[in-house]
Amino acid sequence: MTRSPQPSEAVPRSGAGGDRWAELVELYEYRVADTLQGRVPRGGRRSLADLREELLSAPLESALHRRLLEADREYLAHRKSARPTQQPEPAAVPPPPALWDAPLGGESAESRAWQELHLLAWGDAAHATLRAYLPIWQREPSLLTLRVLYTALENAERAGQAGLAGQVSFPVPAVRDPLTDLDNPQVLQVLTEAVVALLVQPDGRGRLELALSQVHEVPFPRHPDEDVLQARLEAAGREPLAPQARNTLIQALRTLHPAPRDPRERPAIREAARALAHSLEPLLNSGPQATLGGVPQHSVLYAAQPGTALDAPDDAASELVICLPGGQTTHWRGTDFRWQPLGAQWQLQAGEQIALLRPRAEATERCLTLELPQIRLRAFVSGAYLLLRAQSGPQEDLTRLTSLGRVIALLLDPADDYAALRLTRAAAQLLRVGRIDTDSVSASSAASYAGAAPDALHNFARKGAEILCGLLARRSTPGIQQTVHDAARPLGLGGPLTGHLAAALTVAAHHLETPPSALRHSRVELPEDGTALCVELRDDPPLTLHFGARAVTLRRDFRGQWTALLPGHPALTLQDLTVMRGPGFSLILARHDGWLSAAAPPTDESPAENPERS
Repeated sequence: MTRSPQPSEAVPRSGAGGDRWAELVELYEYRVADTLQGRVPRGGRRSLADLREELLSAPLESALHRRLLEADREYLAHRKSARPTQQPEPAAVPPPPALWDAPLGGESAESRAWQELHLLAWGDAAHATLRAYLPIWQREPSLLTLRVLYTALENAERAGQAGLAGQVSFPVPAVRDPLTDLDNPQVLQVLTEAVVALLVQPDGRGRLELALSQVHEVPFPRHPDEDVLQARLEAAGREPLAPQARNTLIQALRTLHPAPRDPRERPAIREAARALAHSLEPLLNSGPQATLGGVPQHSVLYAAQPGTALDAPDDAASELVICLPGGQTTHWRGTDFRWQPLGAQWQLQAGEQIALLRPRAEATERCLTLELPQIRLRAFVSGAYLLLRAQSGPQEDLTRLTSLGRVIALLLDPADDYAALRLTRAAAQLLRVGRIDTDSVSASSAASYAGAAPDALHNFARKGAEILCGLLARRSTPGIQQTVHDAARPLGLGGPLTGHLAAALTVAAHHLETPPSALRHSRVELPEDGTALCVELRDDPPLTLHFGARAVTLRRDFRGQWTALLPGHPALTLQDLTVMRGPGFSLILARHDGWLSAAAPPTDESPAENPERS
């Protein structure tokens, strides 16, 4: 919408349409001249942009159109040169010589591998994002978004080639253009892969953003021969020929040149370019940023440099980077990993699955999927470094861990000589070998549990809960209840315990717990009924959880690891799942990266007796 001209500006007279457009073009030239000389144009830059958009879609005569293009070319060149260059980050103060372990020759191989691994992983995520958008764009009757994306990709690729950088921009193809064939699934697959291949290039994201901006400004550039055609048509109109012969000559001239595009297409194309840029903005902004040093502290397993070496894998993290020559095995997120070199390649065993890592292959061949019983992983390889990334999100992981923590909380209850823990072991024996060794799960066997260290007992209970949930995963709810009752009979156990344990196992084995809502608070009151809450972990101020008359504070220790501080209890390093059990209370803490799921189930009843309440 154009702004009303100011009194001091040239006001188009009411008269012939040509006079009005001539005066608007002249006004645009004046405002561009002001901009080139460093002055703010009269009416502001907004009025200049509105006037420009109106003129670009106006039915101008050839001479006026040439004047408009000349002024617009100067305006665009000025805008491009006036864009502020990215200022380099200030140099960081180097650490003391005793701690300096970076190579003197510049960027290390580890740093290059770190950046490439995360670029490959981001490109993999970009591929999944584009595949999710494709069905939406394919439902558009005119496939306008796909045509805009195709045009932006073509122009971005041309901008990256020195021989094509000065050529005329590729126009947005017409509807159902047979040369693009955008309703062909194979063409769309090639288009998606080409966009991802562009994005993983060092300057690919910037070129694509610039190309989308150019499509918005000029949806279909004026053909270079359009003025020549207009001159020939005017000359043919002056030829001393019969009307029929003159019309035949004009039609013949028109067939030698492409038909001009309908200017009414421009608003729709501009809107599609704006919407596409808005849809892709979160993806483009989430890409890995180039860094000058490289690798975060304590982030690479088996790294040679002490500063970047990771002591042990973090099960609460969504990714793990491994320096393959530095070790041979690890255990992460419930899976045993082994690897060995095979010439220039690596053989990786994840659980029972074996994969071949080929560092010298193309980028698309250095990404593979590991389908494991308990998790799905994507693996990326760069040189001697491997990146494992879990495909599950925070909500999914936190829900699974919280329901497992409810089972562990029952198993840590020392009542009746750890009856729940003994019953769990008996049920696992019944499912695995068809019988129960009553001596190994008798009341006298609980003496070892009472004397065990808290972390050792926690790990033992968790392993037993995970094994039993895996065995019960394919059984129905009545089948789980029957298994627990059959295991309780030889031990002389019964009453509410069997029902509570069967209910908790059903929720954990079948993933029935409702995902908790995410909160961003520093002080949170946990519900008394044991409902889980999801809270963002924060450094300042630290997160404090209140449950009943108690409070637990979560903060980082001197090593940068998250720690749970409960008065009267030793500090606990926060793992992916931490269950604290004491007189009159039970606390479940599940962590995924920077998110925490917390629940304080009551100790006098089962927190999983009613799954819908969780």
